[in-house]
Amino acid sequence: MGLLVLALAAWLGLGLALASEGATNSSRLCQEAPAWSVNGLSPMAGAAGQVTVVALLKRLLPRSLGGLQERLARQGTVDVRYMIINEKAPLSRAMFGELKRQAPPGVLVFQPEPEEPDIWQVLGGDKDDFLVYDRCGRLAFHIQLPYSFLHFPYVESAIRFTHSKDFCGNCSLYPNTTQEVSSESATDPSGDHEPATRAHHHHGDHGQPHHEGKKQKEGSEH
Repeated sequence: MGLLVLALAAWLGLGLALASEGATNSSRLCQEAPAWSVNGLSPMAGAAGQVTVVALLKRLLPRSLGGLQERLARQGTVDVRYMIINEKAPLSRAMFGELKRQAPPGVLVFQPEPEEPDIWQVLGGDKDDFLVYDRCGRLAFHIQLPYSFLHFPYVESAIRFTHSKDFCGNCSLYPNTTQEVSSESATDPSGDHEPATRAHHHHGDHGQPHHEGKKQKEGSEH
């Protein structure tokens, strides 16, 4: 899928975010992650030069995230850090050991302590959200239900896009000269685009790219 298609989907996703989530979440796009820590650790520290994927999960099917990781690695999408943040609620805390056990190798799993801030709230996310940060630590995609279900292509496409393209611009840590995807999509609105169903691949591997999509309930889980 071409970058033009991905760029178009990104901007469509942003429009949906503005309509459904309001300015608060939309204003997080292309901003650095807010400061947060767990048990004295700052997981976003040292992320410069890598794409960082933060999943807000209460439970995990072992093959889903691990399969995504392996598939992207085979495609050459490396230098990507994955981490899971468990919910702060008591029931979720009780299941932390199981969540950690099911997590793929190399994926860090964090559990906020009762006295610590609610990291999900700090990041402006909710259950099953995926947040994808670019090589300069800026939020490129915030993918919400139902698009964050990993049987959809949105999360994968968002990671691949953020890995190869400086969506927010002016990040010297990308290997190629930074480009504005917005200008690309604006200059070629024509017939080169693939069908909308494929265009949506882009921003949301789960549904919308970093442009949060309105949450809907579906009967499947990650």
